[in-house]
Amino acid sequence: MPQATILDRFRSFARKPPRDMVRAVQATLTHLGRRLRGTGDGLAPGLAWPLLPPRALRHRFYAAARPDADAEFDRYPELAELIGPWLRHNARNNQGDLPRLYALMLNIRQVMEEEVPGDFAELGVYRGNSAAVLAHYARRHGREVFLFDTFAGFDAADRRGMDAAAPAAFGDTSLDLVRANVGAERMRFFPGYFPGTVTEEVAARRFAVVHVDCDLHEPMKAALEFFHPRLSPGGLMILHDYANPHWPGAKAAADGFVRRVDAQLVLMPDKSGTAMLRKPRHAAAAG
Repeated sequence: MPQATILDRFRSFARKPPRDMVRAVQATLTHLGRRLRGTGDGLAPGLAWPLLPPRALRHRFYAAARPDADAEFDRYPELAELIGPWLRHNARNNQGDLPRLYALMLNIRQVMEEEVPGDFAELGVYRGNSAAVLAHYARRHGREVFLFDTFAGFDAADRRGMDAAAPAAFGDTSLDLVRANVGAERMRFFPGYFPGTVTEEVAARRFAVVHVDCDLHEPMKAALEFFHPRLSPGGLMILHDYANPHWPGAKAAADGFVRRVDAQLVLMPDKSGTAMLRKPRHAAAAG
């Protein structure tokens, strides 16, 4: 019997019912994925086949679908503007962490759609990648952004206790580099050791969105204690690195705080384990 040609196989495939077509494609891709995992051909180093369930992954990276709202409905038109500053000077960390960018966009937009009053703030700016996301929505909605950082890496005062062994990290930045990435409009910069850089004006503000990315116990604790009472009802705090074992101090500080104020965290599986906290709408103004 002569061997079927590629055209014969295609014709046979085209005659299948749609459900059988899907099953055939899935089976073919799964088979190909197994072969590629065995040989490493055709995939970038460390990239696992996307159809394999997470428990079967043996590599650091995997392929994932873009959200339907973006890929099929173009509901994130601002992504084209934000992807540049999201990656600038920090592509090694952020190019594989698009779920975090989508989560920032989705949740900040939700808070704005609900018309939660208040400004934006960030403690732990590094090179301004997430700050650029805050800046975009602040300009669109008429809010101010308050950025707090040493702009020179971890302060020695915070590398103590459970963080005593933390490296002297994130010093490869500067205020000028951040300014270049986020722009000047509606931005306020507070270089130095937080909360010592807080002014009376800042202390009198209310906040709708606060992003905390400071990794260590003491600054995470200080951020929660300062910003949460000033968070508007319905406001959002985003705590980066909460579920990241590299930075156990961040989780310890957040856990201790939410127990004291009887709040709840919602976790997301981005690269470094972000947690989110929203203040209930009925919360007292000083709560």
